[in-house]
Amino acid sequence: MASSPQASSTLAEAQTFWASVRDEIPMLSYMQTSLEAWDGQSLCIAAPLAPNTNDKSTAFAGSLATLATVTGWATLTLWAKSQYVPCLVAAADSHIRYRKPVMSDFKAIAILPSAEDLAGLKARIASHGRGRVSVQVVVQSAGEDALTLEASYAVWPNEG
Repeated sequence: MASSPQASSTLAEAQTFWASVRDEIPMLSYMQTSLEAWDGQSLCIAAPLAPNTNDKSTAFAGSLATLATVTGWATLTLWAKSQYVPCLVAAADSHIRYRKPVMSDFKAIAILPSAEDLAGLKARIASHGRGRVSVQVVVQSAGEDALTLEASYAVWPNEG
């Protein structure tokens, strides 16, 4: 995806953000998640298999869904922070497709929507006080796509 001329948070800022998210959402600490990459357009959050296994010794579907959903949420939250727009973000609707069992460590990768979609989101927030945008997330393991998520996230100003 082409880089946007708008400001973006740095990897260090994203790491600080993720540390606070892990403190606020204990499940993410238990899952042993870590932020691997943020370039202002895409975010990668990783998790080891061991604390996320099910009775079949593969990754628990709930862990995979959690990681995908929160990675999409975090991507939009980092974008909103970079725009100097204090916003709240929440998952509004999602569709998950489990493509194959996960038998090793895994990571979720989310890419920001297009610059046009983000401009539309900002315009809807400015005119209606809220907006929605879709984010695509892929969970990979052993270099292969194991899960895909298409989620719509609601975004609105944080007036608190």
